[in-house]
Parts: sequence; structure tokens; C-alpha cells
Amino acid sequence: TEFSVPQRITVPSSGQRVTLALGSHVAPATLITRAAPAVEEAAYLIAQMAQPPGVWPAGPAGLYRDGAFVGTGRIDFGAASAGTPAGSASLSFGRDELVTVRAEAPQDLTGSAGFTGSATQRKTRRAYTVENRHKAAITLQVLHAAPVSRNEKIEVESRYQPQPADLAWNQSPGTVAWQQPLAAGATAQFSAEHTIRYPKDITLQERQ
Repeated sequence: TEFSVPQRITVPSSGQRVTLALGSHVAPATLITRAAPAVEEAAYLIAQMAQPPGVWPAGPAGLYRDGAFVGTGRIDFGAASAGTPAGSASLSFGRDELVTVRAEAPQDLTGSAGFTGSATQRKTRRAYTVENRHKAAITLQVLHAAPVSRNEKIEVESRYQPQPADLAWNQSPGTVAWQQPLAAGATAQFSAEHTIRYPKDITLQERQ
């Protein structure tokens, strides 16, 4: 790959590394406020950007938000980023302090099921509340881990409110994603109820 240097530069013979700007480019980006309340009661600002025309080698990037440096990232259009379309890059611009995330205490209930009580039934409920304290609307994405059965004797029934946009986010079965606009000053609530039924002679093993 060859790059055209727009101005004359002096390269010392000492082997010292020289950094120079080849140009600038303004690229549109899609902003998403992402939260996983069961893991952390916080929201993060994610920018998704499609690859601009031309050659863009993978490399580090300095991230600025509202003119302030917020950290570093890596732009690599050839590598897959979670929840990002192919050929795009995803960058995290840190925690969004103007979005409040709350997770209610988990509710779990285990008991017997079936006419003879030969099965175990476990019910779980998770509920989350997100408030947008920005003066503008945001695109909100809430992630939730749902149980997935890998044994035909184990039944899983799930109910959501509202219905998620994706039941296998990032092509991962069991990772549920709600995504919707949230107006300035508005609050959104999400809940997931899971019922798991399995014979009493089976030991349930859970993996995160």
C-alpha cells in the first residue's frame, strides 16, 4: 500500500520515528447508548462507523468527546465488533453520566411441577429502568442474558416486556437486545421472565 504525503518532510538519519498527518476525513457515525444492567448499572456511548472509501489500515485511535480526550480505541474495519455490521468499526466513548440505569433485585422462585411433582420448575424475573437525562433523544440498547437449554429434557419459556428487537444479539443465542429511541427526559422499563422446567433427577448446570 502506498500513501501520498501532502507536504515535504525531513526524516532524520538516526532512525527516529516521524509522525505526520496525511489528511483528514469526516465520516458519519451511528451513536448508540448501550447498557447491560444485570452486569453494571451504567450506560456507555458507542459509535458505529462504516468504512470510508479508500485504504484504512487497522490502528490505534485517540477518542475525544465534546472536545475532551476520553481514551484510546482501535479502528479495524476487517475485524468483527460486537453488534456492529460487517465492514464497520465500533468505538466506545466511555460512560454516559446523563443516562441513569437501575436494575431491580432479581426474583427467583423454585418449586415442584407436574401432576406427580416429578419435575422442578424455576421462575426468574429481571427488570430494568433507564432514564434519559439528556436534552435530546438517544438510541438506547439494553442487553440481557437469557437462559438457553442444551438438553431436550429441559424446557425454557421466556416472556419479555416489551418484545426485544433481537433474541440472538451478535449472533449469540441467549443474548437478548432491546433497542429503541428514548426521548429527552423520558424513562423506559424492560422486564424478562423465564420459566425453566426439568426432571428432578437432572442436575441443572448454569454457565454465563
